[in-house]
Amino acid sequence: MNEPTLEAAAGITAGLEAIATDAVERARRAGADQAEACVESSRSFSVEVNGGKIETLKQSATRGLGLRVIVNGAVGFVSSNDLAGDRVDDLARRAVALARLSTPDPANALPTPAEAGGDGADLGLLDPAVVALPAEAEIEMALELERVALAHDPRIRRTDGAHVSSGSGTSVIANSHGLLRASSGAAVSAYVVPLADDRDGKQQNGAYGLTKRRLADLPRMDAIAREAAGRAVARIGARSVATARVPVVMHPDVAGSWIAEMLDAFSGESVIKKASWLTEKLGATIASPLVTLVDDGTLVGGVGSGPHDGEGVATRRNVLIERGVCAMFLYDAYHARRVGTRSTGSAVRGYSSVPGVGFHNLYLEPGGDAPEAILRKADRGFYMTDQGSFGFNSVTGDYSFQAQGFWIERGEKAFPVEGVTVASNSLDMLRNLVAVGSDLRWEGSVASPTILIAEMTVSGSGG
Repeated sequence: MNEPTLEAAAGITAGLEAIATDAVERARRAGADQAEACVESSRSFSVEVNGGKIETLKQSATRGLGLRVIVNGAVGFVSSNDLAGDRVDDLARRAVALARLSTPDPANALPTPAEAGGDGADLGLLDPAVVALPAEAEIEMALELERVALAHDPRIRRTDGAHVSSGSGTSVIANSHGLLRASSGAAVSAYVVPLADDRDGKQQNGAYGLTKRRLADLPRMDAIAREAAGRAVARIGARSVATARVPVVMHPDVAGSWIAEMLDAFSGESVIKKASWLTEKLGATIASPLVTLVDDGTLVGGVGSGPHDGEGVATRRNVLIERGVCAMFLYDAYHARRVGTRSTGSAVRGYSSVPGVGFHNLYLEPGGDAPEAILRKADRGFYMTDQGSFGFNSVTGDYSFQAQGFWIERGEKAFPVEGVTVASNSLDMLRNLVAVGSDLRWEGSVASPTILIAEMTVSGSGG
């Protein structure tokens, strides 16, 4: 993916800004009281290899416009990939017509420049090396991932594929209050899924991969491959255990998945609808004092970072849980007005959708314990390193997942475990969180260190 050049990026941005402001003007002429245009242009390339051969190659380029209008307090929304002037006129008329058929709501209003705040600093989201990364290089990276994984151990004789992808793009938000925001970014990803031969014809997988904004921050392909292969081999001989209530150590991958599942409970939309298990708990102690949960859209080089959100509101650092206390909820402009507050810069969207509440870079702040020390604190219990079938209830916070990992005896990994289910409730898990690791590292837009929960139900054989 070696186009467009960074020199061309400024021209692309200017062109998208012109399209967005023109669309807003056309919507106003069509009868909109307020109008907002979201315009995006993106390019991506991906390769998947299996068995030493290219299985799929995908290259795409997308450009689109989403137009949101408000007429007498009611919203209409349309989108298109055809950005010609006469087509945008038609879109504007359709959006206004849809708004006139919709239900008015006094909370429907677009952010003003004063409400949106400044446009923020350069967050290092557009790496020239990612933009200029040749397709041939990505193909070789994927082939190396699989080649090294297969060479790691004779019991790894095939993979479920190795994948490398990259993408870059620019988005622009403009509205009829005079707000104009633009941002550009790029990212590169790599992952591989080695399969290790186990007894009785079974295979154990060891999937591992990550996404980075900067090519220089992506680990070497051989390091990614060895990590994945090591995970697969470590699971050979896994067995179930008897049902018990024991301490559970969560690997950062698993802990990160849990906090991502929890995020919906902090959505202002869910709280308003009373569909959150945190409704009525603002300001209450809901977790151990070791827990501080943050969503930050301003992290330099963050996969989820951006100078502004999907409505042009400046992003910021939002502390959701502060030392165990439920400190705040997240809002886009609409839901903030519903409760008489201001947007937290948490609107997420693509050009083909209206904004909703989401997150940027979500993480649990690290503590002071090394992962090995946390295993010793558990003494006897379960170290959960992977999860299977979906099992999270976003309304109640109930947590129940098929799990893989290791049984812990005398503070050390004793043997690999599979065929168990780990269950509890998120409020109980938060309150019973008794250790937080120092091993926070970013491999995507959600991150957590190793954590220890004092007691959960591990259901296995004989349960």
